[in-house]
Amino acid sequence: MDFMIWAVRVSHIFAVIVWLGTLLYQAAVVLPLWTTGDQDRSDLVHLFLVRSLPFLWMGLTTALVTGICLMLFSTRFVFFSYHDWWSVALGLKQIFFVVMGIFSIGLIRMVRAFRELRVSNDEEVLRLRILQLNRNSVLLGIVALLLAVSMN
Repeated sequence: MDFMIWAVRVSHIFAVIVWLGTLLYQAAVVLPLWTTGDQDRSDLVHLFLVRSLPFLWMGLTTALVTGICLMLFSTRFVFFSYHDWWSVALGLKQIFFVVMGIFSIGLIRMVRAFRELRVSNDEEVLRLRILQLNRNSVLLGIVALLLAVSMN
């Protein structure tokens, strides 16, 4: 059983690294390249964003499944009981995860709708919304990581 918990914890950490790493890659490398009006650069940014979506989904779903497993394997977990810091931090992490998941789904939908919105001259609005969703997800991910560190 100890090996199972260790394997799930390592998989969870790897999934979070992939998920946040993909968001940071988009925020630090891809999105700053995006300037409105430059068709070639805009197409290149869209290509990079579309290519990074599977990593975003992989990290999100793996973190969800392994996080639920870790929660259920823990001896400190009691459903809807917030009697100590560990339980409160777990509840906050779950709330942040749901919000980050909603932001990631919104980001994925906006990237997929990129071509249609670009035709309607809303490219600047789309760029700002994608950048805002990405930065909010990164910020919430860092806060969730700090909460995870405080739980141990």
